[in-house]
Amino acid sequence: MKDWNRQAEEHFQTYRIGGATADFYDDVKPFVEQVMQDLENWMPDALKFLEMAKPAYVHAQQIDQLAENVEMVAVTCFQQDTKKKRFREQVKSIDYTLEMVKQAVVEYQQKKEGEQT
Repeated sequence: MKDWNRQAEEHFQTYRIGGATADFYDDVKPFVEQVMQDLENWMPDALKFLEMAKPAYVHAQQIDQLAENVEMVAVTCFQQDTKKKRFREQVKSIDYTLEMVKQAVVEYQQKKEGEQT
């Protein structure tokens, strides 16, 4: 997911900041479809993990918000009228939530390893 976030930032630089025009069928549609497919594959695993591990600082609502932000960023990164501040805030929010999930996974693995010894 972080890779898609980086690519969206690059597209934003090219199309919103750089002023280039994105072709819907060559640029926008393939990118959004791939992001959405990966998101649809990732979401059930993330929610299942949260249900199982019950991390203290990551909740299902944050995953839902992450999904909404990913969808918005994937589409708006190509649009000329995208607000720079709002776009960057969404990107940061995605990064933050992904980092929190990653940390929760690490903590859960460490806890499981500690129980085995």
